[in-house]
Amino acid sequence: MMIFNSLGTTAFGWHLQDEKRRARTLATLASSPFDRVRMAALATRCTLDSLEERVAELAGIGVTAELVLLRPDDGITDVEAAARYVAEVVPRLTVHPNVWWSLTDSPGDLPGLSEHDWVRLADLVAEEDPGHHPLSITVEAGSPLLWRRSFTHGSVRAPSPRDAWTRTRDHHKPVLMDMCGYEGDADDPWLSLTAEEVVAQAWDGAVRRRCVTHGEAYLDDDGLTWSSAGGTLVGGAVSRLALLRTVLATVPAEAAYRDRDAPMLEVPGEFYLEFCGEHRFPQREYDVPAGRYEVEVIDTWEPTVTPCGVLEGPTVTVPLPGTVGQAVRLRRLP
Repeated sequence: MMIFNSLGTTAFGWHLQDEKRRARTLATLASSPFDRVRMAALATRCTLDSLEERVAELAGIGVTAELVLLRPDDGITDVEAAARYVAEVVPRLTVHPNVWWSLTDSPGDLPGLSEHDWVRLADLVAEEDPGHHPLSITVEAGSPLLWRRSFTHGSVRAPSPRDAWTRTRDHHKPVLMDMCGYEGDADDPWLSLTAEEVVAQAWDGAVRRRCVTHGEAYLDDDGLTWSSAGGTLVGGAVSRLALLRTVLATVPAEAAYRDRDAPMLEVPGEFYLEFCGEHRFPQREYDVPAGRYEVEVIDTWEPTVTPCGVLEGPTVTVPLPGTVGQAVRLRRLP
């Protein structure tokens, strides 16, 4: 459940910046809705002492460090060198409870490592980590690596939460969308999503149990971006994602995804959360067991939660404003 409710962001190299920018990054994270930051371990550019200090600073503000162990710019090109690095860094950092592991976010950019090599490295991380921290590797949604035993959860690259869910619906472990595009205005389509798209993806992914990791690619006065170097979040999505974080905290652990014409999480007869997304429904009907339900309409962009009173089952009809980005939450009353 911790994995399902995690709301993460990406700031790969924030820990390599000067002290002033690092402090600004920590202050930004402390006031953000994010409880996890994906960051590169950077084998050849960051000492373990420094990395450990940064992880401890994140712990102080309640944020988990998801350490991407191997990236193309690390200079590690063969499995033996990768194994030596893993065997060095994992035992050192495993004492910190606020750590997740990610083997890499780009296995295709490390052609010296085969699928078999990635499995070997995953097994090595598991062996070297008595704390049993979460472990993943970011791959295309259809990759067979998702099914390997040592990974605690999947991390996928996909164009949309629906695509990720469709291609991983039979996966027996939790799956996150850690690569889905960033809010920004760059030439690269991957780095130029609007804030509205980011918010919609985040809600759609959360309800599909494919939580989307946030990223932001606006250049600041130093010519750097949040997702490359930390700093300050300036996009329009972050303040709205705070409501998603609040709503996720209300989702029961046993809630399961239900696929209908709009994605829904439900505990039948107890809890329902539906995200209407791009649909501009005038109303929604829910066939539920008899009982009294507290009903709320959530505007994910404004962002607001509007109570609709207590309605009686077995059919609950909820009026909607007919605009995009609406969600509906039903909670059964005693």
